[in-house]
This record gives sequence, C-alpha cells and structure tokens, in this order.
Amino acid sequence: AFYLPGIAPHDYKIGEKVDLQVNSLTPSLNAENKLESVLSYSYYDERFHFCRPQGGPKAAHESLGSILFGDRIYNSVFDLEMLKDSSCQMLCAQTIPGKDAAFINDKIMKGYNYNWLIDGLPAATVKIEDRLKKEFYSLGFELGSQVAGQIVPHFYNHYDITVQYHTVDSVHHRVVGVIVTPQSKNSVYSPDTTPSCDTTEPMNLHEDKDNQVVFTYSVKWEKSEKSWATRWDAYLHAMDPKIHWFSLINSVVIVVSLSAMLGLILVRTLHKDIARYNADDAEDLQEDFGWKLVHGDVFRPPQSFEYLSVIVGSGFQLFWMVLITL
Repeated sequence: AFYLPGIAPHDYKIGEKVDLQVNSLTPSLNAENKLESVLSYSYYDERFHFCRPQGGPKAAHESLGSILFGDRIYNSVFDLEMLKDSSCQMLCAQTIPGKDAAFINDKIMKGYNYNWLIDGLPAATVKIEDRLKKEFYSLGFELGSQVAGQIVPHFYNHYDITVQYHTVDSVHHRVVGVIVTPQSKNSVYSPDTTPSCDTTEPMNLHEDKDNQVVFTYSVKWEKSEKSWATRWDAYLHAMDPKIHWFSLINSVVIVVSLSAMLGLILVRTLHKDIARYNADDAEDLQEDFGWKLVHGDVFRPPQSFEYLSVIVGSGFQLFWMVLITL
C-alpha cells in the first residue's frame, strides 16, 4: 500500500515530526499589480543561498499533475514537531555576495513568492478582500517587500509559522491550516552566540558588498475546529463571483454560435441533396451521392471488432483515470 499526500488524512501524535517541504519560487503581481515574469526558480537555486538539509536536498514523490504544473518539491531543514512550539530557531547563516544580492532584489521587485507545503497543504498568508472585507488565504508568501520610495527592498529571512491542527482524539491530531508571516530582520550572529529575533532593523541586501544573512523561524501550533474534510475551503476563495457568471455566459454564447453555424452548414448541404433527389432525372436517382455515401461505411462491421472493443474500453478507462489524477 502507498500514501498519496492530501488523499487520506495523516494522524500525528504529540512530538511526531511534521515535514515542511519547499517548492519552486513563482512570480506574482508586484507592488504595481503587474506580472513582470513567468519564470519559476528552484528553491535551492545557488543564487538564493537558502539553507540546505544535511546531505543535500531530496526530491519528493510527485504526481503527474504536479510535474506538469511545474512543481519541484524538496525536503527542508525546518524542524517541526506536532504541538511543540518554538521561537527564534536558527536555520543557518549565509554570506550572499553582491552579484547574488542584485539577483534576489530583482526577484523581490518582481513579486516572487515562497511556496511551502506541510502535510500537502500550501503555506499561505491571510489577506482581506477589498470589496467584501473578508479574510481569505493567499497561496504562498512574498520573498521580500519594497516600500514606496525605498531604493533597496527588504529581504524576508525570518518566518513565523502558524500551523492549525484539529484534534481527532486524545492521541491523534491533523493539520488543517498553514499560515506564514515573513519578516525582515537584520540579526547579528557569531559562532559563540545565538541570534536574536528581537531586532527591528530590516535586512537589506546591498549589491556592492557581501551580506551576512541569518535565517530563523518560529513555530506556533493553533487549535482549530476546522475538520480535515473542509481544510481546503479557506484556500478556495472566489475574489468576485461576477467573474464566474461572465465566463459562464461567454461559454454559452460561444457554444450556441458554433452550433448554429454547424446547423446552418448541415441544412444547406441536405437541402441541395434533397432538391437533387426530387429532380425528374431517373439516371441520377439510380446513383447514390453526397451524404448517402456514408451509410456504406457506417454500417460495415470492422475487422476484429472484439479487439477493437477491448482497446476502446481500456482507452476510455485510462483517459478518465489520467484526467481525474491531474
């Protein structure tokens, strides 16, 4: 037997390790609500200098749909244990040269996002919809931020991870939500001391010199009444229901227009054939022509129809299986 993440619930015990997986960094709308790039980058691209697990990152098993969507999922160095809160845990300290700092700053200004997964759920940020003033989960979270008038953007190197869990019984618990609040902290670190997350000075990557960056995180477990079966409801949020009505009406108009065009072509073709059959020319009546020539092919049984039936039936089953899996 095997387990597909997200298909069946995974029950965790207190203190059991909960894996945090990392996915590719993807572009989104920048501060000006413009999409400036369509390329995604691997999380462990050397230019980002993110902390790597011991022995190197290992790729996770992905479905065909996940691969076609461009997901590249790997393990990470984050250490999460069920119902075990932690604060200001150090991941690693990296030195980012000016050339790579320019690369990261460019991706921040283009609105690139982190994409993490915990128990098959994507890490999200809580945002408020402008029209209805309702909270919803936005997939992923920003690589950094840029304040208006600021030349160098802030790089997010500290992550406050809130994991929502649902208690099944006194022993087992399930993950039902993941919220990440990234922060930019210029933490000071030396081998003899532990980093402090109390600093309010943001982390700016300077492009003319090397930058020492300390990556840290905190974990908070939050009990939720949300069940495992409804944990995706917060992610499936429609920004504006009018958009769906517009798409539906647009599809109906297209289908009706194409059907009308096809019907008009068939009517004109049949009209010509019927007019010819009604003619008084007896020689023409003895010879089939037009669409009547098709009946000889339609009603002729194919060779080895037993094998054809098996192949068509198996292909139909495989088609729907692949479609549902994607």
